[in-house]
Amino acid sequence: MTKINSNLYKIENENSFQRVIKISNEYKKNNPNKNIIALSIGDVINPIPNKVINKMKKALSIQKHKRTFKGYGSSSGCDFLKEKILNNEYKKMNFSIDEIYIFDGTKSDIINILEMFEPKSKILLNDIMYPIYYNGTQCLNKRIYVSKLDEQLNFIPIMPKKHYDIIYLCSPNNPIGYALNKNQLTKWVNYAVKEKSIILYDNVYNTFIQDKNIPKSIYEIKGAKKVAIEFRSFSKSLSFSGIRCSYYIVPNEIYPDINKIWKERVINRFNGTNYITQVGAKEYYDNSVQKKVTKNMKYYLDNAKILKETFIKNNFMVWGGENSPYLWIKIKENITSWELFDLYLKKLNIIVTPGIIFGDSGNKYFRISSLANRGDILKAVERINKYYEKNN
Repeated sequence: MTKINSNLYKIENENSFQRVIKISNEYKKNNPNKNIIALSIGDVINPIPNKVINKMKKALSIQKHKRTFKGYGSSSGCDFLKEKILNNEYKKMNFSIDEIYIFDGTKSDIINILEMFEPKSKILLNDIMYPIYYNGTQCLNKRIYVSKLDEQLNFIPIMPKKHYDIIYLCSPNNPIGYALNKNQLTKWVNYAVKEKSIILYDNVYNTFIQDKNIPKSIYEIKGAKKVAIEFRSFSKSLSFSGIRCSYYIVPNEIYPDINKIWKERVINRFNGTNYITQVGAKEYYDNSVQKKVTKNMKYYLDNAKILKETFIKNNFMVWGGENSPYLWIKIKENITSWELFDLYLKKLNIIVTPGIIFGDSGNKYFRISSLANRGDILKAVERINKYYEKNN
């Protein structure tokens, strides 16, 4: 009898976003008259700019004509989008068009990239992390090592004393909301250079960065092109969470002929992100669209500021919300993060994310997302203040 991959059973389903959604939907169904405010899943609410939509409509309309029909494209992405990204995001870094790959989402990119490396590579994760890092590497039966994060150090990843082959870093961070500054990131790059390691740098929230001392790309750090692969997405910046378009950089300096080898792998595993999506993503760099993106980022960060001030006022310890749309909040009561989730859902009618979803060490914390309508944010603030005035 053919056996199922036993590693699939290691995927966490008890402490998961799916459980949050299931419980929340059941509560909504049983309480149809209650106004439930979702501050949990990190999805955007502002629409895709009109100019992007119009370009995508035009790209779709040419498919009905034989002379303009577009079939299979490049597995690694259309050159017109690659050039736009390189000229706008990495202009001073001298990357070639062969070093960038267009895909359909960082969640798959950041796990699929592990096929580039030796199967027994030692992979370093943090004990509070976005779940896909752990679940994805588990499914591939990788050698995983977990580093503890320290609240006293504001959860900034601690430099290892041992050798690891691959290191996952996320900055701006999901779920904690910190962003690594130049000095902190330089230390990680120096470690990777010394150890001949590779950093997988999840940089999808780069458009939220406000602090000038926070690098928007790891390639701003000397030596990073030798040791880092950077991942980005249009999901939050262009509201493409339902469209799906991402990209990542594999510098030629990492390994001789690395992109020649990797391109062959890509060709054999992926037929390419669809043309219409890439046409839309190209418009991200239009001046009018950039103004809209900047406005949207400010909107979400202003939400985060309102929420952060509210929790601090109510004597909570809070991290994040300044260069990230997420707040990481320590639970005051002697309860677990699922018990806090239940309390907020039933007493305040607010959906939050239990910290344990991001690892066992997160069980005394919860995550709040500011990717919501301002009206809902203000209603949530009113409910939070009212509850803690009575229960402090």
